[in-house]
Amino acid sequence: MNRNEFNKLLQKRILVLDGAYGTEFFKMGYGDQPGVLLNLKHPEVVEKLQKQYVAAGSNFILTNTFSANRPKLKALRAETKFKKINTEAVKIAKRAAGNKALVLGDISSTGEFPEPMGSFSMGKAVDAFAEQAQVLHEAGVDGFIVETISDLKECKAAVLGIRKVTTSLPLIVQMTFAENMRSVTGSSVAIFASWLNDLDVDCVGVNCSLGPEETLKVVKELAVYTNKFISVEPNAGTPKYKDKNLYYDLSPADFAPYVEEFIAAGANIVGGCCGTDPEHIKVISHFARKHKPLSASDKILTPTLSSRTHLQNFLPFTRIGEKINPASSKKFQQEIRNFQFDRITSLASVQKKAGCEILDLNLGIEKLLTAQHFVNLINELDRYSSLPLSLDIQSYEFLEKALFEYTGRPLINSARCFAEDLDFKGKLLKTHGGMLILLAMGKKIPKTAEARVKKILEGLDYLEKMGISSDRVLADPLVMAFGAGKDPGITLKVIRQLNNRGIKTTMGLSNLSFGMKNRDHLNGVFLAQAVENGLTSTIVDPTAQFTANSLQAALTLRGNNPQKAQDLPTENTLVNLILSGDSAKFNQAIETELENATPLEVSQNILGKAMHKIGVLYSKNRIFLPDLMLAAQTAIPVFDKLNSILGENHESKGRILLATVKGDVHDIGKKIVGTVLQTSGYEIIDLGKDVEADRIYQAIKQHRPHLLGLSAMMSTTVGEAAEVVSYLRSKGCRLPVIAGGASMNEEIAIESGCAGYAKDASKAVTLCHQIITR
Repeated sequence: MNRNEFNKLLQKRILVLDGAYGTEFFKMGYGDQPGVLLNLKHPEVVEKLQKQYVAAGSNFILTNTFSANRPKLKALRAETKFKKINTEAVKIAKRAAGNKALVLGDISSTGEFPEPMGSFSMGKAVDAFAEQAQVLHEAGVDGFIVETISDLKECKAAVLGIRKVTTSLPLIVQMTFAENMRSVTGSSVAIFASWLNDLDVDCVGVNCSLGPEETLKVVKELAVYTNKFISVEPNAGTPKYKDKNLYYDLSPADFAPYVEEFIAAGANIVGGCCGTDPEHIKVISHFARKHKPLSASDKILTPTLSSRTHLQNFLPFTRIGEKINPASSKKFQQEIRNFQFDRITSLASVQKKAGCEILDLNLGIEKLLTAQHFVNLINELDRYSSLPLSLDIQSYEFLEKALFEYTGRPLINSARCFAEDLDFKGKLLKTHGGMLILLAMGKKIPKTAEARVKKILEGLDYLEKMGISSDRVLADPLVMAFGAGKDPGITLKVIRQLNNRGIKTTMGLSNLSFGMKNRDHLNGVFLAQAVENGLTSTIVDPTAQFTANSLQAALTLRGNNPQKAQDLPTENTLVNLILSGDSAKFNQAIETELENATPLEVSQNILGKAMHKIGVLYSKNRIFLPDLMLAAQTAIPVFDKLNSILGENHESKGRILLATVKGDVHDIGKKIVGTVLQTSGYEIIDLGKDVEADRIYQAIKQHRPHLLGLSAMMSTTVGEAAEVVSYLRSKGCRLPVIAGGASMNEEIAIESGCAGYAKDASKAVTLCHQIITR
């Protein structure tokens, strides 16, 4: 099926995906091995389940390749069977589907996040997804589905990888979200949806982690921010584990009412994830036949820009901070050449506090730099949970590299109105998403307002023919130096004429006062005039007080509520220093504390309590995973320094052994928990992933920990926690055990014999303290 046929079909009717694979294999007695290996060992089992889904009414059958990318198979020690597993999966699915259903190549996480949240390079991630997509495509899939992705950058890698292979087949892209409507690495539903609006995908959606009641909230949020088709695959409620049997608590009858609610909220494709079976799919199919899809084609969306964790609605007015620019400082330029980005991250923080919503990134003389400078800096700002970026990069090569690494929906600053520049920038917009600043000039600057407006209209028309709508473009009317005799009235006239046509505008304000005295006052008065004429954005120094006050006043008089400066997460100075990632100032603060307290008191009573407060902020959704990881990376060297001072007098709060259970190759969450526990004063020994019970027992004998932490991400491996506890008890080991992971919950943990359940890193710290000190 080509994409045009796919889109026409979705406009006419609600389509049905299939249900769970892993939990069904578990019920069928094959939970003792990775599901993808059944394609080779027991293909009849896979085909039987898929035929049941077709009989139940599924319009799409997914290939049994959820964990069949090369990095995952390497972790499962099955890398040599990569091609055969994927090829056979397509053959099995096509036999099961016959002429009654279409086959979608199923692609999911590699098990490792791309940098900076993980250790995988973006290039390797894209290549891994492209490699799997190539095999599935050659084997004859009808389309692709990306599912159960919990990191926005990995989601981007999957899309880019698949589209390297083919642009002719339909592509459904789904992420998984927690109850707080954020992904594991902090991206909101709105950020995910608004970013994917730009990309070459056909349908966006959500699957896994949540039951239908919580998933419905995600679908409603998706409908607000996307004009794509919407898909949804909720779990069948909450997982339960009893007498070595795994099941979910929502029956097909209980599941049924939500199907109509999904469709009413805008879903075009409905299926099931963990715990759903052919009976659930029958229910979905029944209601799908009764309803027609809603139309989203005429939806008007608010223009937005985003980073991984920050979403900015562009209207009514957006301030773009200009201070990351080394043009007037040779020392700053040299720091950048030496990959020293502390000043940039500090300026990012200063401008955020001053009220900017977007940060302009200009690295000065680009011939002194390499592509790696841009790759490293984009990842560094992502690690610091930066505001959305405006990429003021002149080199085509460097701009493309920066966009490749960027996580979110950026602003490209800028393009001139001639074919070569528009072709290249337009191609980047279509590949990576985002918005564009369009300069009111070709190869020369028009002298009159009318000529500049004409040039903008020509550029917009050119971009429209490339498939880039005008709502993704900001027109720059060009601000010229007043001191050089240029007339600012021309700029104001251009703004007014563009505003009358409904075209959004921005401008580089500081150009006006270049080389003049009293720049703040001159800029402030002109900015107020520009706002009065309809300006919707400006590139500005947010720390210039008169300019900031003038803008606030102008927006108030225009009837817009002025944006307020960003609030700090807390009033605790030390906590804010840790969260800022400013190691130099943080170290100075600790040195000051050491003048009045012993290293032990600083470690446990001052720094330890600060990290505890950061954990509380995380648990209350005031900060997100990138903030938490940055805080841990900032604090760990200081903890190590204090411990080295203490020497033999140093005592940790306790030794904790961590392991991901047998059969589970996911350990990202466990690593996060280990890092946060370490910053809370615990000694951590991490055994890695896919760890058998006896190896855990041997490690307990060797290291004599105070507590064992087990992680189980997959629904088919939660039962392994009970197996580990049972094995340890059979050996006479009474060590307390806690459990966590995406498919784990408190009921399963207690049923498995664990002493407690840790939902996240913050809860793990609290639980470990309670158990070890009681």
